[in-house]
Parts: sequence; C-alpha cells; structure tokens
Amino acid sequence: MNNNLSLPNTKNGTPFNDQIINILLSAGNILNKSKNFELKPIFKAKKDIVTKIDIEIENFISDQIIKNFNHHNIIGEENGGELLNDDYNWVIDPIDGTKNFFYGHPHYCIVLGLTYGDKILAGFTYDTNRKEIFHAIKDQGFYLNNKRFKVSNKNKFNNSFLSVEIPGSGMGSQKTIEFIKKIHSDVIGLRISGSAALSLSYLASGRSDLFICYKLNIWDQIAGIIQVTEAGGKIVDRNGNKAGLYSDGIIAGNASIVDDFLIKSKAYKWT
Repeated sequence: MNNNLSLPNTKNGTPFNDQIINILLSAGNILNKSKNFELKPIFKAKKDIVTKIDIEIENFISDQIIKNFNHHNIIGEENGGELLNDDYNWVIDPIDGTKNFFYGHPHYCIVLGLTYGDKILAGFTYDTNRKEIFHAIKDQGFYLNNKRFKVSNKNKFNNSFLSVEIPGSGMGSQKTIEFIKKIHSDVIGLRISGSAALSLSYLASGRSDLFICYKLNIWDQIAGIIQVTEAGGKIVDRNGNKAGLYSDGIIAGNASIVDDFLIKSKAYKWT
C-alpha cells in the first residue's frame, strides 16, 4: 500500500464515519441497558477487572466490523489479537474505565481505532453517558460530535490544568504518585478520571491543558493519539519521541506546553 493510506470501504456503501458511529451507538445501547444489572467482576490481575458487559460489547463490535467491512483483523482488550504489518487493524476497548462503570461512576467510554500496519488512520471515543462521540480521521481534523475542536493554547506548565492517569501497579504507579506530590502546587488544577481514553479526548477538546500517563496499552491510547494530533496538539512518549501505538508513556498538549513540561519533568525525575 502506498503512503496515501485510504480508509477501507464499507460493504454496503455507507460512508466510513457514519458506519463507525452507527456501530458505536448500538454498542452504547448495550452498555446503557446494562447499568442496573447485577455484575460480578472478573479479576484479570490484582487491580484489573473485567465484566461480562466488556466481553459482550467487544464481541458485538467485532461482529459488526466483520459484517460491514472486508478488512477485519481485530485486536481487543479482552479477546487479544496481533497487529498485522500489511493490513488494516481494528483496535477495540469495549469499556475504558471499567472500574468506574462497575461502581456506577459515570465516566467511561467505548474506544475503536483503525490502523494500517502501525499507522493510525482513525480513532473514535464514545462517552455513552454524555452522548459525546470524539472522533478523528487522519488529515481531516478532530471533532466532538459535529463540531471541530483544537487543543488548549496554554503554553506553560505552571498554572496549567493537568490531567493524569495512574497505572494500576508497578514502578510507574509509584513514580506518578510521587510526581503529583511535587508538582501539585505548580498547577491550577489536577484531575484523575479513571479513563485515559476520555482524558485524551478531553485534552484534544481543550478541556485540559496537559495530559500525562507513565504507561498505557494500545487500546487506551490509539484514539487519543490521532485525536490530539488532528486537534493541532503534540503527543510524545516519556523521552520526548513522537507517540505511537506502543509508546512508553504519553505526554500530550500543544507543542509549547509539552516542551516546557519535558524540561521541568527532568528535575522531578518522573520520566
């Protein structure tokens, strides 16, 4: 495939964006109807849970991709999969913020991203509680529902509105907690939402000035990477390199604030 990567056609001729949004709306109906179910968590790890609804939604989206597209290599948080280098790859997070969902905290979303090889072509994030669909297609801009948005123009880390996600375990978790203690007095506000995908969409929408996370998975960050980029932002890993699907950490904002943070973060030894 040449460098002018195109989106896959739908089998029924429906425009790509419309088809994906229809799939997400239907998946959202499953999620919204399940709110009052008595759910029992399945522990994938000590601090990582999944519910039967996560699995149901991932299976539904996978089936819809197979039904509506000819290219359907699928990577899901719950069912796994491997990235193909010379084909389209669909990446699904059925519920980003599962713990929020399980405890009735209304801040979680459905994520669907598309790549060709390791190049991100599209990213969709659906907040079913607020009926907000954040979406971006390569070289076509970033949108919240039907309105185009850009990242914040705040250019310095000091007095910024910071969004942070804390990894569930490991060195990154402790480093982030220690980092927050050091910088809390420098920022005007700090939010930890429990959904990295929504936090990145919020950043792209100008609802925060800077987003940082020590480590994320491919399904957590795929949509946010292209959304922030298409919103005119800069998104890098902890070493300041351009972010990709398997980046070692994420720092996102406009170019000025990201560069300012990278300088300051060296003194805090977060990166």
